[in-house]
Order: sequence, then C-alpha cells, then structure tokens
Amino acid sequence: MNNFASDGPDHEVAQLILESIPNPVIMINNESTVLYINRSMEVFLKADRDAILGKSLVEALYKGQTQNRRVGFRSPLLETILTGREFTYQPVEIKTIYNLVPRSMLVSTFLIKEGKGKIKGACAFFYDNVHDWKHIRPTVAPSSHLETVYAFAEAIGARDCYTMGHSEKVAEYSRLIAERMGMDQQTVDLAYMCGVVHDVGKIGIPEEILNKKSPLSSEEYKLIMGHSIMGASILSHISWLEDIIPVIEAHHEKFNGTGYPRGLKGDEIPLLSRILAVSDAFDAMTSDRSYRKAFPLEKALDELVRNAGIQFDPTIVDIFIEMLKEYAQ
Repeated sequence: MNNFASDGPDHEVAQLILESIPNPVIMINNESTVLYINRSMEVFLKADRDAILGKSLVEALYKGQTQNRRVGFRSPLLETILTGREFTYQPVEIKTIYNLVPRSMLVSTFLIKEGKGKIKGACAFFYDNVHDWKHIRPTVAPSSHLETVYAFAEAIGARDCYTMGHSEKVAEYSRLIAERMGMDQQTVDLAYMCGVVHDVGKIGIPEEILNKKSPLSSEEYKLIMGHSIMGASILSHISWLEDIIPVIEAHHEKFNGTGYPRGLKGDEIPLLSRILAVSDAFDAMTSDRSYRKAFPLEKALDELVRNAGIQFDPTIVDIFIEMLKEYAQ
C-alpha cells in the first residue's frame, strides 16, 4: 500500500479490499485534506462520505480542534503527515463531531508514496480496542475470563452485520453513565461487562432474521424477544458471571411495566438494566440497521426524552443527555 496507485487495476483491487474490510480507513493528502474513507469509516462516523471528503482532517472529524485536554485527543494521522512518523497499534481516544463520547481505539498509520518515493499523503487503519481491559479490575474477572466475554460479543458481531461494534459502544456508554452516577468501581466495571454481553442470546436466532430488511413477522419478533432469556440462560453456566445474569435478562424491561420478559416496572428493574436500556437504544438509533438509516443525533435524543418514564428511567435519560452535551462542547 505504500506505493498506492491513483488509477489502474491495482487501484481498483486495493479499493475493493478497503471497501470490504471491517476496519475504518481514512486517507489524507499532504495538505491534510480527506481524500478517501471506506464504508466501515462511514459506519463508525455515522456520516456519508460526501460530508467528509474534501474537508481538512481536523475540520471533518474534530470540529476544528487540534487537541482536547478533556478526552486526551490526539491525531496520529495528522502527526504522520506533518512529521513522517508512522504508528503501529497506537492507543487513542477518538472523539469526533459524529461520536460525541470518546471511544478507545487502536490506530496504525503509514505514508502513501509514489513509485519513486514521493509522499502523496497518509492513511490510517482503526481497530476497536476491545482487548484493552485497563478499567476492568481483577475484582470483577481475570483477563482470561474476559477473553470469554469478548468472544461472545465477537460471535454476535460476526453474525449480525448491522451491529458491528454495537456491544462495545453500549458497554462504553454504560460505563460512563455508571461513573456519572457515582457508582463504585466494581459496579462501573460490571456495567461495562453487561454492555459487552447484553446481546449474547442472539446466538440462538437465525442470521436471516437478525439481518432481515423487511418487517419481522409476529413469530420472528417472538424469537427476537426471547434473546434476553436466552442470554441469561447461556451466561448461567459461567459461575463468575452470576451478578450479570439478572441485568441481561431484564435489559428490555420498560420503566412503565410494558417490557419483556417479565413486565417489571420502575425500581423492580435492576439499575444496571435501566442503564443498559438507554445505552442500547441510543446506539441502535444512531446506527444503520438493515431496515433503516441511522437517526440524526438530535432525533435520537428527542426519542430518549419522549420515552422517558415510559420505556426509560427518566433520571438516567437526563444524566445521559447532560453527559453528551458536555462532550459536544
């Protein structure tokens, strides 16, 4: 790729590969103008590439900021084009104008050169930092057990093409909400782990239903509704996950008692389940699905407010929206 051609069959093959891989990819020229993003980057940014191409990297992704002390923002890609230094699996906290909450990622960057070595630009590959367990302490689970948890999440992601990275984002939102509510570290860590495994019950649902583009039949919807019970059942065979099981079973209960599987209401619903419900719904609304495009941020927030006290705990909705507004500043 260091000799990436601008046209010809090699270029076509390279672009086909880039459009097919799950990693977000972005390319810039020597002036830091965005020349290319792949489909996975569109999904990550929750934005069409036409809104990104032709803009400067900082303008397109970071609202014109070159740094942000609050979230530890840095751009290895910008550093690569300015200094020539290339990075391999560099940990970064990514906050963009499209993803307000910082997301832990790994990034590798390299210079793009012509045949004679003339630098044409730079490229970055991003990876979900799902194996960075720095905030999961041994009191919750040893790293060997956490590998099992992430294996569950990756198994679901591999079967449901529209929820790539969904579990990790829900986990991060849940962790941040729990921290915001002043919970102790062990509970914060549990909130994160619940997010990672909350959809594990979907392992038992056929892929053609998970990825169906037309409306679900009543029988298909019943199967989907069963995934919370199925998830709790799967996790019940792992003794050190016992604190997570009731949270997973209840994460589709509604605050007014009309949810499933047991019709729990208000404080009858575990607190972490109520947190998970907000995190899960927000990421689902702001992500593309097989049957619809992602909601704009404002519409998703309006939906949370509209359903506060009905589907969601209104206190948690208020905390989450306040948190997002602070990150947006």
